Amino acid sequence: MARALLTDVEPLDFGYDMPSHVIAALQRIAWDADRDPGLAPYLPPGGVMGALREVRERLAKKPLRIQVKDEATGKTQTVVLGLEDFQSALLRPAEAWPAFVLSLYHRHYDGWAREMIARRQSDAPAPLIGPLFDTSLGVSAEREHLLRTDSGTEFMGFGAFHSYIASAPAWPSPDVGDALRLTVPTLVPVLFLHGDWDTSTPIENLLHLLPYFPNSRSILVHRGTHGDRRPLREQHPVLWGQLVEFLKTGDTRNIPVQVTLRVPVFQRPPFPAPAGHAL
Repeated sequence: MARALLTDVEPLDFGYDMPSHVIAALQRIAWDADRDPGLAPYLPPGGVMGALREVRERLAKKPLRIQVKDEATGKTQTVVLGLEDFQSALLRPAEAWPAFVLSLYHRHYDGWAREMIARRQSDAPAPLIGPLFDTSLGVSAEREHLLRTDSGTEFMGFGAFHSYIASAPAWPSPDVGDALRLTVPTLVPVLFLHGDWDTSTPIENLLHLLPYFPNSRSILVHRGTHGDRRPLREQHPVLWGQLVEFLKTGDTRNIPVQVTLRVPVFQRPPFPAPAGHAL
């Protein structure tokens, strides 16, 4: 291989994201959300992350029982929402995540309850990449230990990896072994592109890989999310041309190590700000 351009990379042993690395991406999003004028009237003293901690503590004490009325039938049903439901609901688009947490902080649970009803009643086919590919790829014993003892599980829980690891023997795909999943050095020239708002493949994944690619160069996209390259093309057209030129020639001399995207328009909670939080 002459050269490669890789984006949103994930080491083979990192198929299950480290919870604290996901939280770090959410913290970076929260930094800008805390400075958004539209969200300011909804913020508690600790900002978005303070709201996250409060909701987490609230649900850790006891689950919620939310009554939801079906507008079509007029019937009311009760939805039970617990800590694990909250942990699994945190990963959503960057511009929507703060409003979701702030809505729950202010005890507006109806939207979340309706979302969970739809999810629980959905008969959409389940993707097989998790039970067939991820369980086969698995993780090394060291990686599993780090996952289970990571401080970020306080907020993210164990749901992203525990069920897959526990059910791996039930699926037909064999474990590939550490010989394949552990990282090895390569001299192939690689240009890496990774966003620091990526909650699907945190940027710490890239940092792990860089020592194994001595001929690499990396570009950190501040406020970049997973898989969405449209803002980069629109806001940095010169860089986009440089990426194409790299694939042609391998030249990285004028390629920056970091670019910054504009702050997105954050969604607001779908209710007026409480009087005590008004500007």
